[in-house]
Amino acid sequence: MFMGGAEHTGRSSFRGPTVDPALRWAYRTSARIPASPVVGPDGTIYIGSSDHTFAALAPDGRLLWRHTAADRFFASAAVAPDGTIVVGNHEGSVVGLTPQGQVRFRHALGAPVDASPTIDHEGVVYVAADGLWAFESTGVLRWHLPTAAALRTSPAVHPAGLILVGTTEGRLLACRRDGTVAWEARVGASVDGGAAIGDDGTIYVGTDLGQVIAFDPRGVERWRYACEADVRSTPAIAPDGTIIVGSDDRSIHGIAPDGTQRFRVRTSGRVRASARIDPDGRIYVGSQDDFLYGLAPDGTVLFRHGLGHDVDSTCAIMSDGTLLVGADDGALYALGGGQ
Repeated sequence: MFMGGAEHTGRSSFRGPTVDPALRWAYRTSARIPASPVVGPDGTIYIGSSDHTFAALAPDGRLLWRHTAADRFFASAAVAPDGTIVVGNHEGSVVGLTPQGQVRFRHALGAPVDASPTIDHEGVVYVAADGLWAFESTGVLRWHLPTAAALRTSPAVHPAGLILVGTTEGRLLACRRDGTVAWEARVGASVDGGAAIGDDGTIYVGTDLGQVIAFDPRGVERWRYACEADVRSTPAIAPDGTIIVGSDDRSIHGIAPDGTQRFRVRTSGRVRASARIDPDGRIYVGSQDDFLYGLAPDGTVLFRHGLGHDVDSTCAIMSDGTLLVGADDGALYALGGGQ
């Protein structure tokens, strides 16, 4: 699922390239791809596009099937343990598809579903729209927690039994698995990226004030780190605890667990993609300067791969080390080699 799991650490179990990779293949749609690709357990790649299509691809880029909706796909898919592929659409629906692309269920919600669904270890699907929704992977509704305004952040699942979601009214909302509210924390500005959860249970979230805020599992604030512009990406968490986050200040920030800066990598465009991290701590993240960056754990730039168009899609890493990433020219790129 988005960011590799329900806790949104961004970590992958597969190693990515150490030097500039080569193009292996490209799957082209007819509109920009802000969604992030996800890779199923069998290696099938799932990607949505602004051209109203959601596709399943073989590992070599061959189209297996395509599902067409009434509007754009901004969200990434999530694959449930029973194989159901769950994805939301801007027209306000969430759909469950079989591995063959057939519709298993569809629900019309009260607002666009532009954030990625999240699935917990029990197979419960959490969807952000006009509040937070919880479904069985069969599509049966468990509960709906309304909010005053539509949500734009992918829910995160905390080991303490909390589902965390940011709101456009400037709150971080934590609810229990039965849909009741455990606590709320005010963050001072809209939250457009999801929360991420560290190994020690610390919760990290970015805001449109340009801050990354750390909370303990009870909602008590620990610290705030200031960027120079909006933070609309979801923080990623490296194996050594470094928090990696992009900002509209055209930078990729590396933040220590105590809230101090470890590094800052400047790009020539806003960074709205979230980072993915391999087992060796290497960092992969796109920028609106048309480049995909590969960074060492200390922030040293390993490579910049030019794609010629904004990169807002968060990449995925395949088992053979191939990077998958979408771009504003409507293509999903597979970049491999260069180890």
